[in-house]
Amino acid sequence: MNLFLSATNLFVRAIPAHLMAYYPFRDRLRFSLWKILILVFLLQIGQSLLYGYMIQSGGSGKTAEFGFALVYMGIYFFCVQDNRFKLLFLYLFVMDYVMILRGFSTFLEAHLFYSPDMDFSSWRSTLIVLTALIVSAPFMLHFFSRTREQVFRTDAPAFWRIAWLVPAFTTAIVITFTGNFIPEQVRSFRFLFARVLLLLCVFVVYSILLSALDGIRQQAILAEQTSVQEHLLAVQKLQYTQLLRHIDETKTARHDLRQHLGVIRAYTDSGEIEKLLEYLNDYETMLPADTRKTFCANFSVNAVFTYYAEEARKNEIDFDVDCPLPEHLPTHEPEICALLGNLLENAIDACKDLTDVAPFIRVCGKCQEHMIILAIDNTCLNEPKQENGRFLSTKHKGYGTGTYSVKATAERNGGSVKFEYKNGVFYASVLLYGNLP
Repeated sequence: MNLFLSATNLFVRAIPAHLMAYYPFRDRLRFSLWKILILVFLLQIGQSLLYGYMIQSGGSGKTAEFGFALVYMGIYFFCVQDNRFKLLFLYLFVMDYVMILRGFSTFLEAHLFYSPDMDFSSWRSTLIVLTALIVSAPFMLHFFSRTREQVFRTDAPAFWRIAWLVPAFTTAIVITFTGNFIPEQVRSFRFLFARVLLLLCVFVVYSILLSALDGIRQQAILAEQTSVQEHLLAVQKLQYTQLLRHIDETKTARHDLRQHLGVIRAYTDSGEIEKLLEYLNDYETMLPADTRKTFCANFSVNAVFTYYAEEARKNEIDFDVDCPLPEHLPTHEPEICALLGNLLENAIDACKDLTDVAPFIRVCGKCQEHMIILAIDNTCLNEPKQENGRFLSTKHKGYGTGTYSVKATAERNGGSVKFEYKNGVFYASVLLYGNLP
């Protein structure tokens, strides 16, 4: 068997798989895509020549294929930045597709051009494999990109530690039961039926997993929203309690004021002005400090500002709000309150431990027609760490949910969000569009 033909056949089968594996992650690579592909191409040339030599020497070439597969997987894990189990899940998916497609191409060639001593590394074999790849690649790239987006939106470490076993078992079944390309066996519909069933199995299982991933992601978002809403409900209850207390204090002050007016009148009638002034000074020191402040006309949003203003006061953080939102907002109040609650909670946490500089939180916002613009700036000792475009939590391992929830809220309202760290200050800017009739 010709060494060059065998090497070319393997190269043609393998290169599209490498492209398919790396291209969807071009924005998550440690190095530029072209540098990685040059390295992979050179390794693939070496593997293809070794494979061709082994075939020419009477071997199967499987040792070269499996050995280099581990090398490629190692390079893939090193170059693509994300959870290793997620990458393994997606890498095995590509391998399953390529192996099943190879089996289908081999069946097609054996069924149409059968001969007992036929060679599956000929120019004809290469052309059939290449044609099958060209026909199926657009569909697979679309499916793979969709899979990739849903995979990376789902943060469930325990799930990913076992999810990769699904494509791994499919790979093992393909290699174990349909790995030997004997012409008489390959040309049978039994072989094709096995490969087609495996292909259907891959798509069905992956479709179920994608649905499960969506469910997990939605549950995480709902859990975060529920937690925030419970917190906001507690904030509003506190605001309501403070309002009732203020009413009671006003009633008491009004009752006491009558007594004080009587004393003032007595001092005035007797002409004892000095004693009156002394009495007024004493009375003034007894009055409670008026710390209540109205930040905006919307009761719910004002309750959130009031709560975090008190939290900032307790932690000696300068808290300034210039956000005259109207009483009626163009979007759902719970979402705005949850968004503000997440951003202000993060801002308070970032300012708590600052000792070298005076911590501050600045809130600006306005409602313009059917659009709400918000900006929250706060001091921050260290730049928040990011991984794969998401902020890592400072309270636990893994991604933070607050900023992710803010981004999801903005996107649901047709808006956008921008986070930036510069010179010890963290800047959060949010744009929301009204969605109420």
